[in-house]
Amino acid sequence: MNKNDQRSIEAMLRELPRTADQTLGGLTAGPHLKARIERAAQNPAPAASRFALPRWTPALCCAAALALFIALNPIQLQQPEELITAGPLGPIATDSPVAAANLTADLGDSDIQLSRGNSKPGYRSIWAASSNGSFPLIGINGRYYRMLTSPLNVDPSLMGSTVGTIAEFTTEPSLSGTDVVLSNAVAFGQPVYEIRGMADTLVTAEVNGQMRLFQRVSFNGNARRGSESLADTLEVSGRVIAMELSGVGTITDPGVCSRLLETLFDCASYESSGSISSRQSLLIELDSGLVVQMAVKSDRLAACGTWSCPEFFEAFVAACE
Repeated sequence: MNKNDQRSIEAMLRELPRTADQTLGGLTAGPHLKARIERAAQNPAPAASRFALPRWTPALCCAAALALFIALNPIQLQQPEELITAGPLGPIATDSPVAAANLTADLGDSDIQLSRGNSKPGYRSIWAASSNGSFPLIGINGRYYRMLTSPLNVDPSLMGSTVGTIAEFTTEPSLSGTDVVLSNAVAFGQPVYEIRGMADTLVTAEVNGQMRLFQRVSFNGNARRGSESLADTLEVSGRVIAMELSGVGTITDPGVCSRLLETLFDCASYESSGSISSRQSLLIELDSGLVVQMAVKSDRLAACGTWSCPEFFEAFVAACE
């Protein structure tokens, strides 16, 4: 440090008292200032409090973020593949989830009653509804029978001989062959019985502890076998006591029913092995108390195959007049 710098520092030190006096503006450490300092030391000002987040806030934020992501990016949940089950190796209980999944609730009472009087009956069906793409059925070497909602328990006196034993229980009967006795409703190992004298039309088997009735129908492109006629697949001749055609009327004279049935069997022409979708049905009541059904659309009827017979409908309308 040279002499000039030393002189400058000394001059600044000499001016320091006067500069302090000017800056502090006559401030003196009197008793009042001392008291203020002591009070401040005894009662310090509270520190600014920080906002404390609840413990669940992070989880809530994550859930909100996830909900926002799902809303902006919808997730398509893949449906599980339908179970395909076959049961040739052991019994499957009729009340198992697999069997129950293929059955539908029964409609109404155990015995259906055909309408009486001159009123036009409304549409109703006694075929058990489909579930998972198939209706409850029995297949006997290429002949298929659909479960009916009536009766809930077949009278043992109507049962004939055994026509087969369920050798395959499957939820996908359309994938099975036509050389086996199978069902998606009747458990493996259960016997199937004919309704006496009507083996090609009606059979019965135990479902959930009750003997249920099954009617011959089309299934998966299979209907009549060989040169079977409508009378062969609908063995009701001499047994009909009433007929109900929804939207038209009911015939309760067995003689008239017999003539109508004769017209149907004589004039019906086979169209296809398929079925028809309609809101009209022909219910045929038998002297045994059982009822069978055919779906109706225009001048066609369908159960085991689709048949055309305008003559039958003309005769039925005339009989109702």
